[in-house]
Amino acid sequence: MKLINSDAQELTSIACDPKIERYIAVVATNTEGNKETGFGSIDTCKAFYEALMESYQRVTFHEVATRASLDLIVRERPDLVVLCSKYLPETGGHPKIWFSEYFAAHDIAFTGSDRETLEFDSNKSKAKTVLLNNGIATAKFFLAHPDQFQSEDQLPLPLPLFIKPLDAANGNGIDENSIARDFESYRQKIAELFLAFGAKILVEELLPGREFTVAVLDNRNEATRMVMPLEIIPPENCKGDRTLGCDAKKKNDEVLQLVEEPLVSEIKQLVGKAFSILGAQDFGRIDVKLDALGQPHFIEANLVPGMTPDSSYFPRACILNNTESRIKNDMPTITHSDIARKIVELALNRAYLVSAV
Repeated sequence: MKLINSDAQELTSIACDPKIERYIAVVATNTEGNKETGFGSIDTCKAFYEALMESYQRVTFHEVATRASLDLIVRERPDLVVLCSKYLPETGGHPKIWFSEYFAAHDIAFTGSDRETLEFDSNKSKAKTVLLNNGIATAKFFLAHPDQFQSEDQLPLPLPLFIKPLDAANGNGIDENSIARDFESYRQKIAELFLAFGAKILVEELLPGREFTVAVLDNRNEATRMVMPLEIIPPENCKGDRTLGCDAKKKNDEVLQLVEEPLVSEIKQLVGKAFSILGAQDFGRIDVKLDALGQPHFIEANLVPGMTPDSSYFPRACILNNTESRIKNDMPTITHSDIARKIVELALNRAYLVSAV
């Protein structure tokens, strides 16, 4: 049964059957039009909330737009807060509020990584630098702004180059012009992204190999980790490139396929090391691409990944990597609801050192 409190923008479940005696608060923001969108739309976040209603005695949903909304949650003292996005954006002269930092300051447990680690999600060059310094392969890169270089021979890396925003997600800012093969194309794309995002632009060497996305579920207390890769094959764009940009992701017509040995072990090893070095917790998604020699390279970390059931890579990687083995063992296949409950279980285990199920 649901009760709707429109003033507080909260949906509350009241248990009719015995359920786990935990109070879970799901916190979401309207990320439409934002460059970082977390789990996804409000409807996606509500689907996550509805999955938790099946297992926990009290679950509430909060669409927050102000600091006052967060203060109300703190007064309720939930056992765990599910963070569907990283922060409440700066509005009306009020500074950005990082949810993990806010709830940590109030001694309330939350899902996912802490504020410091989430910087590696929001700043791609910071993550690449830390991992490179720890021996993890990543594409060579530099940061750029308009008119910084006046000719091709001044560029720190040779063309062709891949150009993308420093802190956007879901392919925002990436399109058929993201691969620059001449200096004029480079100059135009840098200017376009700087105008759109107002920050320095990440410029990488172009890795020509296959592309992968890897879901991670991490049980820190039991030292067990599920690393689940999928190969992504985008359709060719008008220039004949297979670039995974915003429009390609919206169309949702890329091919996803499981990865075979020996490559799957190499990818898992790289991703596992990267996840640990970055200090990530509970869950996340890491993107990988092969170089010309077929060696896996870290691309970026998505530590509050999309959770839309039919299109987001994280749930699809979890489901596809477990389907075959579960069918062989006559077990029901994993559902989107199972993934939501697993994320909460991992966070509760970490926070309270007890099993949530």
